[in-house]
Amino acid sequence: MDVEVPLFQSHVDGLDRALGGGIPKGSTILVAGTPGTMKTSLILWMMHENARANGTKSLYVGLEQGVESLKAGAARMGMKELHESHVYILDLAQLRRGMERTEASKDWITILLEIIKEAVSSSGYEVLALDSLEALYALTEMKAPRREMFHFLAALRELGLTTFLIAETPFGSTRLAQWGEDFLADGILNLRQVEVGETEVQLRLRCVKMRWMNHDHSAFALNHDGEKFFVTHIISKKK
Repeated sequence: MDVEVPLFQSHVDGLDRALGGGIPKGSTILVAGTPGTMKTSLILWMMHENARANGTKSLYVGLEQGVESLKAGAARMGMKELHESHVYILDLAQLRRGMERTEASKDWITILLEIIKEAVSSSGYEVLALDSLEALYALTEMKAPRREMFHFLAALRELGLTTFLIAETPFGSTRLAQWGEDFLADGILNLRQVEVGETEVQLRLRCVKMRWMNHDHSAFALNHDGEKFFVTHIISKKK
């Protein structure tokens, strides 16, 4: 007998259908892409729309951009109501304020886990985003990176959150993540810019994997019309 999997909706027109219905709740999803592929905006959009649709509470941990910068960017993408009661953005400056003693005695993976656990316990967050893995690597001196990231992701998974890990893929690199996070994640959304013709560049999204789902493996064009995100099929021109 088939078991029904509770799903987190992306609210990106056409994407949930391509994913086989949505993203399984409690999954860890790697969102990887080269610079400028709207990874941050896409995840904030999902959080924003789930808050509007059903009151889902999300925690966005930004280790690079500040709160005001993230909110300003979100507003330009149609997210005018990014209220902290439903989508709370915690940036690195906030994290480091008043934590000099803690920072001297603990590594940042431990600090982040403690902060996230406390936030989930006190505020009931269901969705988490960590932006980005590269910033986390820069903060933490890991002696055994693969092992430490394995335990970090395992600890996050135990919280039962739908978790998005944002990773910046260097131009020309074939690796989606540095320390095997692509193998540990339940799902992978890969974004890249593709030259179309001599003058146009198209943003494409492909679901590389999504455990428990019968998803489309094709690449889609990811678009934003000033108000919402949507994906469309790519029509290849025959010569």
